[in-house]
Amino acid sequence: MIPTLIPNIPVPRPSYSQARENLVKAIPPKLLCLLACGGLDCRYEGPECWKQNQQVIRGVYSSWVTDDIIAMARPSNCLIETYKMINQFQRLNIKSIINMQLPGEHAHCGPPLDLQSGFTYSPQTFMENDIYFYNFGMPDFGVSSLVGVIDAVKVLAFAVREGRVAVHCHAGLGRTGVLIACYLIYTLRISPSEAVHYVRIKRPRSIQTRAQISQVFDFARLLSTQLVQYPDLGLRHGVPFTLQHYLNRQALLLHGQEARTLRHTPKVVYLLCVRLCCLALGLPAPSAVHAELEKRSELRSLGRIVRETLVAKQHLPLLREGHQGSWVDADSVSSWNEPLGFFERKREALFDKRSYSDSDLSKIAVSEVMPVIESSLWQRCHSKVEIAKQFFVWVQSTFVCSGDIT
Repeated sequence: MIPTLIPNIPVPRPSYSQARENLVKAIPPKLLCLLACGGLDCRYEGPECWKQNQQVIRGVYSSWVTDDIIAMARPSNCLIETYKMINQFQRLNIKSIINMQLPGEHAHCGPPLDLQSGFTYSPQTFMENDIYFYNFGMPDFGVSSLVGVIDAVKVLAFAVREGRVAVHCHAGLGRTGVLIACYLIYTLRISPSEAVHYVRIKRPRSIQTRAQISQVFDFARLLSTQLVQYPDLGLRHGVPFTLQHYLNRQALLLHGQEARTLRHTPKVVYLLCVRLCCLALGLPAPSAVHAELEKRSELRSLGRIVRETLVAKQHLPLLREGHQGSWVDADSVSSWNEPLGFFERKREALFDKRSYSDSDLSKIAVSEVMPVIESSLWQRCHSKVEIAKQFFVWVQSTFVCSGDIT
């Protein structure tokens, strides 16, 4: 049987109607708390309305999204003390908590706000117990700038390396879901539709509004421009692609000490040079290389889990009928959710490109299984495509890809 291309993943729809979104924006905050949330009886301010299996962290509505990330409703000083949440965090190896709220919001839901922090709890309570606290405020039912989102995503990726992470906003649905979906795009290079559907499977009703869904897609488009393997066609013909161009892309994706260390050096060059030096001297690979390999292995495992979940829930169709669990390789076929028929209409432009991103190379690889490819076109582009693909495979097999530097 000839394999066929996977149809596009359905684009997620918002949880709220346009009328409800407009109404939420128009209602004053106090009235919104009373009407939409329930005021003092808000169901997101305690465990009363949630089953035991909906409380990964006892006392709050909370769910595992990945093995390392929990999405949760906001805790409060009262709940932290009553349900011994610090002990729960320590038992679950949760090393960080990320708060997506703005100080002072939902002041009329549940218990009074902490006067010093403006939240329902004091961040100091967590920090005194060696649990890192981060705040990336995003308007309720809204979004923040893409620069703010990518900063939050990089911090989340860094925090996951240290241990498990709890992310919350008010209910742990809208803004929390946006951050986690963007993190999955950033680390797994999956499409925004795949990311949103997966988060919603694990945390129903997440990513609620049109603006929030659009932000996930905008983040994916922003990220895609930073993942090119070679100079891209956005540069005018003849304009050189400089080291500074590459470093500017890298700076957007790296974080913390790694970003400072590699401020003037491409990560791919640094790691390959370290590895070559070790081979030349007969020394074992340093811990940085082993850490990179381990991180990539963990991400591959997470990628498999995401796709298995999407296939099981019929969000990601199988590649071949009758082959259960068979789907396209690690990269998303419908990368950035291009229209159905993209390959048939655009393959000549793709093959004629003078540069390739990692998603481009995935498309080229998929095009090899298309039922019909004009022989003249294939002969014309074959050598260039093969060179690009072989280089891509070689770099990947060496554990580093310049388009995958996070």
